[in-house]
Amino acid sequence: MWYSPEEYDKEIIDYNQVFMALEGELDETEARVTFIDFLRSNLGFAVELLTGIKLATYQEIALRGLMNREYSMCIWGRGCGKTFIASIFCMMQAILENNSRMVVVGPTFRTSRFIFNKIEEILEGKKCHLARQAFGMKKDKRNDLHQFILPNKSAIAAIPLNGEKIRGFRANILVIDEYLLMSREIIDTVLVPFLTAPQDMDERQEI
Repeated sequence: MWYSPEEYDKEIIDYNQVFMALEGELDETEARVTFIDFLRSNLGFAVELLTGIKLATYQEIALRGLMNREYSMCIWGRGCGKTFIASIFCMMQAILENNSRMVVVGPTFRTSRFIFNKIEEILEGKKCHLARQAFGMKKDKRNDLHQFILPNKSAIAAIPLNGEKIRGFRANILVIDEYLLMSREIIDTVLVPFLTAPQDMDERQEI
């Protein structure tokens, strides 16, 4: 079942119709922006192009929901690919949206590392060379932090929920695995305050 409350409904631009109306030639900058908009509007194609993975229909629908809404909750059964689609979401968000600062958490560091390790596994695929180029493969793996840092200033960090160090993290996207196993106090007092890093920081500083 798919459900979206009215307050989350918003108009989504059909860029494919916009592309159909294009005429003449595009300069390099326009071509790059148009291509990104095309990939953003055709996520199943984008995933297959960048990683070589062909998503099932329900996975593509879930991915579109994750990338087009401010808040999403996925309630899936065991073996339905929750970790996989969370990993694909993190990858596509980081590649297609500059300055995406993502923090991945779970009730244990082992849980959050699952998603990080799955991203590593996907990036090692034979048909994943375009995604590898986009990621740049700059990563940091420590006992208290696993992190990808992309050339477009996006980052994906998997962190443990213990100690005082986690209070210094800032993000604009929070991915929580095994949400029901997390205490409300941790979510309200530790995780939600992470979400104070605007995605358009450079533009704000210029203004």
